[in-house]
Parts: sequence; C-alpha cells; structure tokens
Amino acid sequence: MFEARNVLNQIHAINPTKSVIRQIYLQLLQDQPRVPWKCFMYRNDARPKSRFTTWLQLQGRLLTTDRLLKWGIDVNSKCCLCQLYDESREHLFVQCQLSRNMWDRALNWMQSQPYNASTWEQHLNWAISRAKGKSQTAQIFKMLYTEITHALCIERNLRIFEKKSRPWETIMKEIIYVICVRAPPRIQNIVHSLIF
Repeated sequence: MFEARNVLNQIHAINPTKSVIRQIYLQLLQDQPRVPWKCFMYRNDARPKSRFTTWLQLQGRLLTTDRLLKWGIDVNSKCCLCQLYDESREHLFVQCQLSRNMWDRALNWMQSQPYNASTWEQHLNWAISRAKGKSQTAQIFKMLYTEITHALCIERNLRIFEKKSRPWETIMKEIIYVICVRAPPRIQNIVHSLIF
C-alpha cells in the first residue's frame, strides 16, 4: 500500500485525456509482463465466483490433487470425474472425458469448430484466441469458458466431499441457462437464438 502511494506520488504529469486508473496501473506494472489471458478477466459477464475460479485456474492455483500431493497431503490422486488418470489442471480441464464432452456440446451449441486440444498450452492458446476481441462470439465464449471452468470445479467438489454426481448434460444445461440469464443486451439476441 505504501509502495503504491509512493508510485502515485511519483506520477508527475497525469494526462487528463487518458484514464487516471489506467495510467496508475501502467506505472505500477512497470516492466512486468502482461498475462496473455487477461481477456477472460475484463468485459466478461459471467458470475463473479466463476471469474474468480477461472482466475485461479489460469494461474495454476486450483487445489488439484497433484498440487496437494506436492504439499505432502495424502489424497487419492485419481480424477474423481473419470476415475482413469491422475488429476492435474491439464487432465481436469483438457484431457478428462467429462470436460471434453462438455466442450464438444458447448461448441456445438455455439455452432463452432470442434475442440481438439490435448495439452494445457494448446488449450490455453485456443481459448485465448477465441476470447480476444469485442465480437459477440468472443463475449459469449468468455462467459462459456468461465462458467464451464467453475462448473467443473463444483462438480469435482460435489463428487469428493458430498459423494454426489450429475451427468455432464445436466451440468451443461445449467451453464447455458446461466449464460442466457446473464447475457447483456448486446449479445442477448444471439444467445437466445442458439438452440441447446
């Protein structure tokens, strides 16, 4: 906080034609690289809790079993969604059959090309390329990506802590419902015209 105040005091010539917040942000950022996934955090109409979960996911901070095992916590390493492979961020969001089914259905709903990423880097590059820009499709995709990420985490936690499970079709219906309800006026017509 004190460091931020010192930086603010160092800004001598604030340009009144530009956003003061942006100028302060750029001054605080200095030479640090910008994250490539910032497009998911701004102008995203998904629920705040979904955006927070996505923020954790993109930074690699979700408590997946591979991270818990590194910390010395004794947990079952198998993915609770498919029970086939060890759970990691890459497996949970890219390789797990449940998440792949959800992505195939979501992209079908958006009338888009099929999903074919097999590594986390491919998945991230694919998602960033689809979420960049101000187009209506990019706006819908941002919401969809964010809500799917959150839904996968919720389903994982339900299976681990409450021993309950839902079919992926039910989860996708809830996601589409949330997107339809939260869609801002600029994309409402498109979202409501898509058939699930």
